[in-house]
Amino acid sequence: MHRIRWLPIASLLLGAALAFHPPTRDRALAAVRFPFTATVHALKIIAALPRLPGLRRENLALRAQLAEQGAEVATLRELMRQATQAQALAEALPAMHGTVAVVIGRSPVPSQHAVLVDKGARHGLTLESAVIDASGVVGRVAEAGPETAMVMLITDSDSRIAGLIERSRETGLLVGSGGGSCDLVYLDTEADIQEGDRVLTAGLGGIFPKGLLLGTVERVIRDDASGTTTARVTPAVRLGQLEEVLCLPRPVAP
Repeated sequence: MHRIRWLPIASLLLGAALAFHPPTRDRALAAVRFPFTATVHALKIIAALPRLPGLRRENLALRAQLAEQGAEVATLRELMRQATQAQALAEALPAMHGTVAVVIGRSPVPSQHAVLVDKGARHGLTLESAVIDASGVVGRVAEAGPETAMVMLITDSDSRIAGLIERSRETGLLVGSGGGSCDLVYLDTEADIQEGDRVLTAGLGGIFPKGLLLGTVERVIRDDASGTTTARVTPAVRLGQLEEVLCLPRPVAP
């Protein structure tokens, strides 16, 4: 009997709380709506299940498209960089007329210092064509195919270039050491040469024009017993970072 008496009172109190106490009302309504909301979401998930394989395929296709577009953008940026570098090379060497080539490969043989460029005989390159960049001498063409050419760097052990000390006008032969430097040989014991001297092309041999920068003297070794002096020369060009070069036409013999 007591429980029955309290039911109307409890109902009135609950109704008053819902009517006059917003937080309580909101919690009550949320509790009532929850089962219906959960049911609706579950039905939406069930309805979307058949579309999942198609959505996955679309997602993969979009990712592939984005990757392809990213590769195209990277290629365009590299082409723009090459064009800018080629223009800078032409402006740095306005008196030099030649063919701008891009380095596309390097010799896999450690003892062979050579690079492959994307220009060949069809573009005017011939054997012994001089190759330079804005910093100085790179090397010479050792092999020329129709579309590509192999350039022997000045550090290769088979490289030979007549050299001239800019300050004193002493002459010698610049020979590749097979490492990262060159040696200027055939100098007299009393040759006027010292560390820091700039070494230029002497213009002998009919390949390299006179006055191109070869490198800088790093060390001088005098051998009184043989009566000779050898100078270790650091190349002017950073041969390990070559990208664009200028290939000069071989001078025509008089």
